[in-house]
Amino acid sequence: MKHGFKAQANRIALEMRREFGLAPEAPMCPFILCEHFEIRVLPLSQFSDEAAYFLSEGSSAFSAVTVQRGINRAIVHNDSHSVVRQHSNLMHELAHAFLGHPPCEAFDEDGERVYSSDIEQEANFLAGCLKVTNEAAWHIVKNGLQSTAPEIYKVSNAMLNWRLQVSGANIRAMRSKSKRRAS
Repeated sequence: MKHGFKAQANRIALEMRREFGLAPEAPMCPFILCEHFEIRVLPLSQFSDEAAYFLSEGSSAFSAVTVQRGINRAIVHNDSHSVVRQHSNLMHELAHAFLGHPPCEAFDEDGERVYSSDIEQEANFLAGCLKVTNEAAWHIVKNGLQSTAPEIYKVSNAMLNWRLQVSGANIRAMRSKSKRRAS
């Protein structure tokens, strides 16, 4: 990721909260974000027969995809996933939109998946910030909310731990604890 991207991603996540009048540490719902930005959310189960495989034994093979036509966007997402995973999938797709990533072909002529690892890394990082801002991570650690935060923020334990680490909240808490002991 380019220099300064991580700080930019957190600023984007904070701006989304400001737009809704939310505190920097407040949870944010991707369905509300999609509605606000007029991005249709289409559950995969709506496609019945064509989607049956991806809704059952092949559910890990498909999470979500953004379909764009002109300025109109829609996100098709796998509604057989857990709520936490659905939120993560939608935030990832929203991150592509917020970062202005151009739409691209999903598969090459041989049927192989086409993607840019740089673009995917950016979308993954911003999606994490949209779910748990740096300020939310500090709020969680400072107030000892690690056990309840996954439910509050609709994140997996792995996502929560990652955000607490990359945001610096864990290090900040250790330093704060060391200072209190030294006093």
